[in-house]
Formats: sequence, structure tokens, C-alpha cells
Amino acid sequence: YGRFEPPFEQYAIGLRPLRRVAWSLTGSGGVTSPEYRKQVLEVSKKTPNFVGLYMDDFFTTKVKGQQAVLTLDELRNIRDQARGPGNKLDIWVTYYTRLLDLPLDDYLKMIDVITMWTWNPEDLANLESNLSRAEKVVPALRKTQGCYFYNFTKRVPVSVADMKLQCEMGLRWLRQGRIEGMVFLQNALEDLGYESVEWTRAWIEKV
Repeated sequence: YGRFEPPFEQYAIGLRPLRRVAWSLTGSGGVTSPEYRKQVLEVSKKTPNFVGLYMDDFFTTKVKGQQAVLTLDELRNIRDQARGPGNKLDIWVTYYTRLLDLPLDDYLKMIDVITMWTWNPEDLANLESNLSRAEKVVPALRKTQGCYFYNFTKRVPVSVADMKLQCEMGLRWLRQGRIEGMVFLQNALEDLGYESVEWTRAWIEKV
């Protein structure tokens, strides 16, 4: 596998059939660099179907000290470029439910879309209450729901029952207008024969 290496124009060619692409500014574990971000911003200006910049694992769980991978000034600079002449890129961020109690207002003011993720399947019972909390914490931000196929703590696939709970809850929220999309993680797990993945394929086709 490995990470993408610049120049990124060649990777963008393979994404041409997609209508809307959000390219990652920070990867798994918050990995990023000034040169990487510069390359992403440059290719985004040349690629018409790029509509967003995605920041994965961006926030830490610290109440004090370093709260995010980038400083406020670094994020502000990125936002200025994302909204500069010829560019209207939304900024997306991974937002784990465990972040709901942290004081992240200064950062969240510069975010357009959050994807709310429930890390532990046993916490899926709190999906409804956690979305309600997110609606109070960031009422102005657009929201999507993150759905895991895999329990990364226990290193086992998510059960079909838990997948069904996530999907049916997300569909209800979509119909209510409370979220604008669902995100499924991840492509590296989608061809390994997991029952939860195959159930989800059939569910998406059905609904």
C-alpha cells in the first residue's frame, strides 16, 4: 500500500469519473507535512471535481495543550487558500464522538463539514443522543455519519446487527435532513468477504 507520493496529478486522473472528491490533507493518525499540503492545494486548483479537503484524525483528545495536528494559524491559512480565487473547497474533518466534550470551538469555526464516527461498536446505542449533542455543539456545520465495517480495537469485523443499526439510523437522519451523507470505512476492507460488508452492499442497492 504505502502513501501517495507527489506529484498528485496522476492520482487525480483516476478520480475523474467521480462527481465530487474530497482529498485528504491529514491522513490516518493525523500524518501530514507542509509539502504534502502544498501539493494537495495545488492539484485541487487544477481538478474540477475536487470540492473538499478532508482532515482525518485531526483532533487530539487533550483538554489543554495541542488540540489538533495543525495550529489555528495553519488551518486559517489553508482555509484562505481553499476559499481563494477560483477555489471553493469545503473543509471536512473526522469528528469522533469522544470529542463532543472538548473545547474545540476555535477550530470548528473554520470547518464546513464534520463526519461523526463512533469508534467502539458498543457505543452505537448512543447514536441518537450523540447526534443531538453534535447538533448543539456545532449547529451551523453540515454533518455526515461515519460507519465502520471493522472494530479496530478488537480487530474483528463489525456484526451485521451493528451495521444494520448504523445504516438504518443514518437513513432516517438523511430523510429528516439532519445529515447530508453517510461515509463507509473503508475500501481496504470491502473485498475481504466480511458479512457486514456484503449486507451493506445489498442494503445500499435496496434503499
